Amino acid sequence: MKRFFVLAIFVCAFMLTKAQTGGGITVFGTIYQGDTIPLSYLEPIIVKGYISPLTDKEQQKYSKLIRNVKKTYPLAKQAQQLFNAYSSMIDKAVSEAQQDKIKKQAFADIKNKFESKTKHLNKEQSKLLSKLIYRQTGYSSYNLIKTFGGGVKATMAAATTKAMGIDLKGTFDPQNNEEDSIIDRIIYCIEAGKL
Repeated sequence: MKRFFVLAIFVCAFMLTKAQTGGGITVFGTIYQGDTIPLSYLEPIIVKGYISPLTDKEQQKYSKLIRNVKKTYPLAKQAQQLFNAYSSMIDKAVSEAQQDKIKKQAFADIKNKFESKTKHLNKEQSKLLSKLIYRQTGYSSYNLIKTFGGGVKATMAAATTKAMGIDLKGTFDPQNNEEDSIIDRIIYCIEAGKL
């Protein structure tokens, strides 16, 4: 009986070691506070939230905002392209005189391309365009005018638009501003082809 018991223990121990070494899967792991934890990388996911207004008034407000974003967002993207193109040209310039020449050309080009398009924007659309330009370039409209047109032109433009209730020094902050967050979601939906 003793022999059988020892043999049974030996067979069980052999089978357990065999079961632990064969047929498993290998995963990466990390050590956290003395414990080994399996580690795996997941594909990134996008969490989507859709605007679902509760009242007719909110529905009208969001519909109007969507229309305004659809009208001004292409202008902001075009401004971003021009800004990137002229910024790289300025960076490659060899002298300050050449930089000034490029800035004057950029200001004239931007003015020619945008003046006719922005004349037809209402106050809300103009405010939105200023925010979207900041979103696309990382600079306020005031700073862009100052960079390419000079401080005097920027100050005059800021004073003129301020009288109309538009702040050229405004920023875009979807983390802390609810309207900016909604605008960001609208832009995501436009780019995803859902609007």
